[in-house]
Amino acid sequence: MDGQIYSGQWNPNSKTKEGYGIQVWPDGSKYEGFWDNDMARGFGRFILADGDIYLGNWADDKAHGVGEYFYAEGATYKGGWNEDKQEG
Repeated sequence: MDGQIYSGQWNPNSKTKEGYGIQVWPDGSKYEGFWDNDMARGFGRFILADGDIYLGNWADDKAHGVGEYFYAEGATYKGGWNEDKQEG
């Protein structure tokens, strides 16, 4: 997994992340939330290495639905997301 560390629920049959878990990447980025079939799906928080934070809904490893993005320098966006892109 290229230095990634995962701690959380796991599907023993498919050997995939499923349920609640935390994954940390070598650059310090971290996702805390729900997984389904090895992908972020449901509600979660992603803390980027640069200090930005996304808190909201996920689908297929992408910010999708309603969420908030907190930029490290202080700005925020709250609203809709569609496949990792702000919408609205």
